[in-house]
Amino acid sequence: MAELRDPVPFALVDVFGSSPLSGNPLAVVDACELGGEGPPPRWMRQVAREMNQAETTFVLPAGSGGAHRRLRSFTAGGVEVFGAGHNALGAWWWLLATGRVPRPDDGVIVQEIGDRLLEVRVGDSGRLTMAQTAAAFGAEAEPSAVAAAVGLAPEDLDPAVPPRVVGTGADHLMVGVASDAALDAAAVDKKALVDLARPVGAQGVYLAVVGDRRPVATTSARFFNPGSGLDEDPATGSAAGPLAAYLAHLGILDPTGELLVHQGESMQRPSTIAAFAGAGGEVTVSGSAVLSAQGRLCGPSRD
Repeated sequence: MAELRDPVPFALVDVFGSSPLSGNPLAVVDACELGGEGPPPRWMRQVAREMNQAETTFVLPAGSGGAHRRLRSFTAGGVEVFGAGHNALGAWWWLLATGRVPRPDDGVIVQEIGDRLLEVRVGDSGRLTMAQTAAAFGAEAEPSAVAAAVGLAPEDLDPAVPPRVVGTGADHLMVGVASDAALDAAAVDKKALVDLARPVGAQGVYLAVVGDRRPVATTSARFFNPGSGLDEDPATGSAAGPLAAYLAHLGILDPTGELLVHQGESMQRPSTIAAFAGAGGEVTVSGSAVLSAQGRLCGPSRD
């Protein structure tokens, strides 16, 4: 039998929720104790499958001298994701709450995700504000095909927010939905959704109700990403940022640049994400987290 390394700390945190067992559950593993450049990717994928959460984030020593830590996140299906959403915000909340990373004097943490360095600002009461990359606007999708893939009629979509891929670190297809009733009724055809998203370069599909009031300051949303092994997500920071940027691009976002996104109601995991899209192109998401569980995880074998 292969010899296992010493156990490493892990936690389950609920991100963008106000109490345990709300929000979006995230498994976080502090792999810095393993030393070196971190554990092998195969082990990280195995752990993500074992945790069986939407995403599991591994905290690693920074590869860049300008970062405090490097983060790598994997879905339960073993797909590595590079967006800065609940996967990153929840990890930093736990690292700060447990003292694994001391709060910087200036309140700014620099995280390394993929080849990007992104700031996280530490606010009062554990609230974090996380910078995403400037919005990139991609391909549009045929509304009738989108409607069919999510089990809706074409008239259930909102023509004011036509389906389009937008990314602020992760590319997702933004889809305006005409009413809360239509949002609740959405029923995804997994294969059709994958076949729709991949050709336009989208990881997932974000359905959002912006309503008739202008400008838009609040919305309700649902996120689906079966191509990465994620049927539905209760809170998606990597999609809330692009949504705010898209509404700003369309000229209908509140002049403050702020957008409050309610998500997870359909999964009985209510979540609230504060997104921001500034006139200068800056995009952030803000929120907090709560601890649900923590313990020790057996490290990878010493082969």
